[in-house]
Amino acid sequence: MTPTPVVTRPRAAEANKQAEIRSHERDSRDRPAVWTKPFHLEWGAQYWIKWGAVDYALGALQVPEGSRVLDVGCGQGWTSVFLAESGFEVTGIDIAPANIRLAEERARRWGLESARFIEADMDDFAIEERFDLVLVFDALHHTARQSEVVASLAGHLAPGGWVIFGEPSWLHGVSPKARKVHREDGWIERGIGLRGLKRDCSAAGLGNFRRFFEGVGPYESRVRSFSWQLARLVGANFAVAPQSSIWLAAQKLETGDSV
Repeated sequence: MTPTPVVTRPRAAEANKQAEIRSHERDSRDRPAVWTKPFHLEWGAQYWIKWGAVDYALGALQVPEGSRVLDVGCGQGWTSVFLAESGFEVTGIDIAPANIRLAEERARRWGLESARFIEADMDDFAIEERFDLVLVFDALHHTARQSEVVASLAGHLAPGGWVIFGEPSWLHGVSPKARKVHREDGWIERGIGLRGLKRDCSAAGLGNFRRFFEGVGPYESRVRSFSWQLARLVGANFAVAPQSSIWLAAQKLETGDSV
């Protein structure tokens, strides 16, 4: 029997959370192309490159097929669907009801009856279940309570389980596009610092850190485009680079089972 999820959302009335929910409802009505992520041409090739980083990390961490995976901030469910197609037992959570509806619809179209989705705020949720892997892709930078979220995710991990973070670097905090989204839509748009993320993970009982790096995207020009891709690759390897996510995996070290 599937465990009954227990979800609490006392903070969902906060202005930034309501803004996020409203924007997803609006996009679902007015911009259907947004909901085809990552398949519509509007999204470009970047999300396929980022999924490649997730896929590589799953193999490097030797996460076995059939593992229970929690996809935090799953959005429209494409990462959850990819995980389910890869043989994992997936639960996706997202704060926006519009995203949950699309994720469920997408899973049905793909015939993935095992994938389940729960409307929940990652800032404050509890599921009566422990997971072998938690994926946090493009979600943590939308919260102002990073340390609390990381602690909660650690509490949802089985001993020895892994959490994989894929988030924009601190450059995102000064990005004109991110600042525009924050100004016009009201979302929290932060950049993630690697040191701070590691510190929060350590405080939550996570360790054995593993770093991963995403590759460059496809390009056409063998001079201008190649030079830009090379600069991004070198920059991300030694520090940070525009459009390149920070990828960090951390393992649960403690044996406690508190959420």
